[in-house]
Amino acid sequence: MKLIGREKLAHLRMKGEPAEKWIQSWVAEVSTAHWKSPIDVKSQFPNVHQAEDGHILFPVNDFNIVIQVLMAFPQGVALITALKNSEETHGH
Repeated sequence: MKLIGREKLAHLRMKGEPAEKWIQSWVAEVSTAHWKSPIDVKSQFPNVHQAEDGHILFPVNDFNIVIQVLMAFPQGVALITALKNSEETHGH
């Protein structure tokens, strides 16, 4: 997937080395993925949730943050639209 919006991860990067390592791993996995549907994402990331508006929500381990991503599966594009506190996503 082509990952767009990486600059939105800057706030998370400021949380230190554990966050930086998590981001590097997540970016590498998303960038090399060939997902065709939300089911493919869920099989690779069992903790993700799909919001009612279609966004895929990736919880960030130990940081109470969710990366909100809009996927265009046919085009192979993943757009990071926001970082949110887990509470903002109704517990997801």
